[in-house]
Amino acid sequence: MRYKWIWLCLCFLALSPEILLAQLAPENDRLAARASNLLSYIAVDYGDAVDGGKLLDTGLYQLQQQHAIQALQLVLQLPDRPGRNSLEKGITELGKAIERRESGKTVRRRANELADRLAALYQMQRSPAHTLPAASLAMPLYQERCASCHGGQGEGGVSGPGFLEASRIGNFSLYDLYNTLDPTVDEIHGLDIDGSLTVWQRWALAVTVAAFSVQGQLPPAADIAERYPALVGLPGLAVTRPVELPADAQKALMWWRAHPHLVRALEPPLARADGLLQLALTDYRSGDKAGAYHKLMLAYREGYLPLRSQIEVRDQVLMSQLQSRWQLLRSQVLTGAPNTKVIASFQDLRAMLASAQTRIEPAVDRGYKFFGALLLFIVALVLGLTLWWGLRRKKLSKL
Repeated sequence: MRYKWIWLCLCFLALSPEILLAQLAPENDRLAARASNLLSYIAVDYGDAVDGGKLLDTGLYQLQQQHAIQALQLVLQLPDRPGRNSLEKGITELGKAIERRESGKTVRRRANELADRLAALYQMQRSPAHTLPAASLAMPLYQERCASCHGGQGEGGVSGPGFLEASRIGNFSLYDLYNTLDPTVDEIHGLDIDGSLTVWQRWALAVTVAAFSVQGQLPPAADIAERYPALVGLPGLAVTRPVELPADAQKALMWWRAHPHLVRALEPPLARADGLLQLALTDYRSGDKAGAYHKLMLAYREGYLPLRSQIEVRDQVLMSQLQSRWQLLRSQVLTGAPNTKVIASFQDLRAMLASAQTRIEPAVDRGYKFFGALLLFIVALVLGLTLWWGLRRKKLSKL
């Protein structure tokens, strides 16, 4: 009996680091999300406090200084990883840039860059696994929870800013807006307002808020989606800040993220599969193997299976290789294969999906080009025959 207890104690000691890490993971996620939230506020609000080195709003300026200090303190509480020292230095330099009253554009870019580095370093989940809902679905919830402060149509109120100014809302990604709706991350919204919201409701409200600034606008030209395919699908639709993009992409993203239910038709083939695999890999690297497996299977069922027959028509060998890769990765995640092998399998599968993407799209493109060329040839032929007949008739009339 005594040996049995000794064996159990040894097993517990062997497992305790993993148990401890599992318990600390949610707290680390919260700390990272809070730091990201503060950096986002600096990026958005600093320009309203300082212009050309001059103070416009002393109280708002001092708040930006506090945000930089708090963000650094939060990062210092996170686990030490390769790259954290550089992140700490970056936030320290951001604080100095604020002290020097550098331009709003410079501070904004630094703050956003640091938020992105923080997300990459600590494998933050900044995009939903499921597709984003239409803005109208959360409007009743917005009226119930948000309208008293921000106005019924996002026009703003006495105690809350408005959402109609595109230049301001364009500074936020959808994730930034989602992040402000978590009372454990953002101190502005209390538990009485946001405490009972589900993850889906927060994403839905983020879309609703983003939609106010583009009400009544026409959709962007379809060719813009072809030039910026990463912006019409997840995670790009959720994590990209419009302000950092060229003018045409900026305006397009503002509209796309306000109408995600309409944008799905613009998403390139296999983009959903790749986006979900990217999210699954993020989960896996952060230690959430259950979340990684769930997103992996979503990627297979919702992103790959609907297009498998098209891939098979174009390249049967490639389809067979893809099937094998999906099965291998699923098995590795379930059986606890070494991390290096699992991560390599994720990367291999994403590379093969990229190859399948090119196998699907060029055939369509060549078809359009062929029919376009054929149409031009027919038009030219008709014009040539018309011209020839006109000249012939003139000659005959002279005779």
